[in-house]
Amino acid sequence: MSIQQNFPSTRPSLNLNFARSKTLDPRITFTRTSTATYVGEDGLIKTAPANSPRFDHDPVTGECLGLLIEEQRENLLTRSEDIINWGQLNNITALENQTISPDGTNNATKLIEDATNSTHVAWRGSTNTAGDIICGSVFVKAAERTNVSIGFPSGGKGIRFNFNDESIGFPNVPGWSTSNVYGVIKYPNGWYRIWIQTTASGDGTVDSFRIFTHNGTTTSYLGDGVSGIFVWGAQVEKGSFPTSYIPTTTSTATRTPDNAKIEGSNFSSWFNNNEFSIFTHHKFPSVPPNYYPRVFDINTGSDAYRLNHYHDPSIYGTKIGCSVVENSVTQYAVSTSSYDIGDDLRMASCFKDNDFASYVNGALVGTDNTGVFSTTQRTVLYIGSSVNGSSPINGTISQFTYYPVRLPNNQLINLTK
Repeated sequence: MSIQQNFPSTRPSLNLNFARSKTLDPRITFTRTSTATYVGEDGLIKTAPANSPRFDHDPVTGECLGLLIEEQRENLLTRSEDIINWGQLNNITALENQTISPDGTNNATKLIEDATNSTHVAWRGSTNTAGDIICGSVFVKAAERTNVSIGFPSGGKGIRFNFNDESIGFPNVPGWSTSNVYGVIKYPNGWYRIWIQTTASGDGTVDSFRIFTHNGTTTSYLGDGVSGIFVWGAQVEKGSFPTSYIPTTTSTATRTPDNAKIEGSNFSSWFNNNEFSIFTHHKFPSVPPNYYPRVFDINTGSDAYRLNHYHDPSIYGTKIGCSVVENSVTQYAVSTSSYDIGDDLRMASCFKDNDFASYVNGALVGTDNTGVFSTTQRTVLYIGSSVNGSSPINGTISQFTYYPVRLPNNQLINLTK
């Protein structure tokens, strides 16, 4: 078989390569009523104006990851960069403007341990509702101390981070245990964003977010009065994982949701309701376990008629799948085995009555020869979400390509390799 036969000869009628172009096709309607941050090509935190799309990058390699779509989140922690005025600095001194922060500005704070035999900690409360899952995060960088601990007294959850080997360990705070939901994201110039999850008690003081200097063994030790760590950009948000940084001053701040869609004549100009194939490429995001985040969704403006690539939350969102629903009746549904957060995912699916198939990274996911979908004309493409911005992916999409025909299986396979 020739090389030409292994790849589509049919030209796509819609080809959105967000990672390569770093622009939006003019047919896409994009909204987000607030400013929002993202990682630029240089690895630094940037701010996008309201209603401006964000093209996020890997902070270490500079690779463009594509269009960033996130749900609404609020930073419940005020003075996110003004740690010197947190009001609760126990056996620790905060000095502002001590080094270049992750946004490229000389505004990072240094926390310096006092020469006392005790814990050395900065903390600030946030107001939550009892039972809420919340996530605390902060950017940290080693100075004289090469360990740091963060945590919430509520639930007694915390972690210790070692800058030398980039390991997470026990915080060694009396009454605390190691959180079993946490993460580390590496940034340029020695910075890391570390985060943990806990369950809110509902009391703004008890739900304080705490940052400890650490001597490598414990948080309670005789300080020398000069050693410390650099910190910047603290955040507490309702949710099981961190989202892009939301700076605050004297009040909390909200980043509104990203919404991207194509509808009306901008949709009908390239869409064939009888048969088609779709290729998507994205990194596996952090996703919560209680809904089905969409890579894309094509529907009528109603969830009762939908077809999509989605993440299956049955194992904390570690599966990717494809589904077709007609008048609330599932016509086609397949999903993969588990993937890890950050995995590169290339998925291609074909849609034709009694002839569905899906492939991921060169492997068959599933087929179906009984489902139908063409009885209803779909009218809108949601990118990274579903109807009215529901089920957001909370991650990036690097490519969406639509072919107005049912491609042969070998071509679908090769698209995903």
